[in-house]
Amino acid sequence: MKNKSVTMNVIYNMIFQIFTTCLPVITTPYLSRTLGLYQSGVYSFVDSIVTLFTIFGSIGTSLYGCRKIAYIRDDKEKLSITTYEIILLKLLLLIPVLIIYLLMFCIYNEYSIYFIINILTVIGSAIEISWFYNGIEDFKSITIRNFIIKIIFIICLFIFIKSPKDLGKYVILVCTTNFLGNISMWFLLKNYLMPLKKVKLHPFKHLKESFVLFIPQSANYVYSLADKTMLGYLTPTLSNVGVYDYAYRIVKMIINILQSMGYVILSRIANLSANNNKKDIVKYINKSISFSLFLAFPMMLGLVAIAKNFVPIYLGEEFQEVSRVILVICPLIVITSFNSILGTQLLLAIKKDKEYTKATVLGAITNIVLNFLLIPYLGIYGACLTSLFSEILVLIIELHYSKEYVRLSEIIINNYKPLIASIIMFIVCKLIGLINLNIILIIIFQIGIAILIYFGLMFIMKDKIFIEIINKVFNFLKIKYQIKES
Repeated sequence: MKNKSVTMNVIYNMIFQIFTTCLPVITTPYLSRTLGLYQSGVYSFVDSIVTLFTIFGSIGTSLYGCRKIAYIRDDKEKLSITTYEIILLKLLLLIPVLIIYLLMFCIYNEYSIYFIINILTVIGSAIEISWFYNGIEDFKSITIRNFIIKIIFIICLFIFIKSPKDLGKYVILVCTTNFLGNISMWFLLKNYLMPLKKVKLHPFKHLKESFVLFIPQSANYVYSLADKTMLGYLTPTLSNVGVYDYAYRIVKMIINILQSMGYVILSRIANLSANNNKKDIVKYINKSISFSLFLAFPMMLGLVAIAKNFVPIYLGEEFQEVSRVILVICPLIVITSFNSILGTQLLLAIKKDKEYTKATVLGAITNIVLNFLLIPYLGIYGACLTSLFSEILVLIIELHYSKEYVRLSEIIINNYKPLIASIIMFIVCKLIGLINLNIILIIIFQIGIAILIYFGLMFIMKDKIFIEIINKVFNFLKIKYQIKES
């Protein structure tokens, strides 16, 4: 199979992540004002439980499938048989999960109607095959498909969702568009796979390795889902879930952009690992870290600088507390992105599954225990501190297991320039925020000046990543000029 360009795959993924991040800039304030704080909390609470079921229904097959396909993608016969087997395994696993889901949440539950609608989501997770395209590094197909589905979703959102009474319609819209998106990917399979002939499939031979990956994958979701679920059960109102969820959404928008290269690098490193190419693995992983930190530092401190003025305008005065929650959880932008690189891009790709599992399981256990201890006393902020402590613990453990490929001292030496530039940018932005002007104008001014200061300092300090990006842009535009590193 033709080897895809890592740069182009990252670009496709980045384009889609930027697109999906820009869309909530429009939809989130509309939903916060249309559904209101309480109904938003109800949706977040139900969604957190449904997502847990989709994870249990998959049992790690998405991560396993991506890595497995990356290893055998050059053998079309093996590729075809393995793909059919993993698809069949996912469908068989759906049956017991769906039965448990129906019995637990679709009968005699306060929010039964929303859980019933989400049956489509549970089924959709079983037929989802984006892991195949990730494995063969065809990110173009995924990007185009997702782009079209998101556009349809946005159009329907503004047409049909008008008030808090439309929560049911909103759930239907989310479930239907996701399901159609999953179905649409099946039409492209024939371009890559051989027709299914008289061959006996053995789907359960993939179960053991999938389950090994399921443990860390499910543990990872604990950070984002258990917090909301436990806030719903341990605090007196689902409004707390709404506040936490909107703060997490804003932070997650940035994290999604930074993690967009995750499956790209996972697929490439898995392929390099299969060929025992340690030198290139080290090169890719360190470049991934530098690129991530190059974006993460300014995004984190920039968000902190504008949060107080930004949130009331963006979400409405009812959500003022979201800005204070953001200040507590914004370090997740750097920490989670770093964890994603060490875990998904490196440890899983080189088959250090046990080490990755230890890190994520310990983090998940810490998360649950601290949630029980802190949420009853600190509420939302207890959930925030729990997420931070858990992610830091995972980072420490993953750094230990990655020391053969990654050295913390080298990371600091290679990436101090973006941190220094971000701190200077943050100070200037905070000073601008003190100016007595229209809040919207201040925010626009802060963002504009922040961009100029950060990239200007990167140019002055001749940061390696910045220079590489600029030189690639010049090369793309066929401009005969190159910036040299200091």
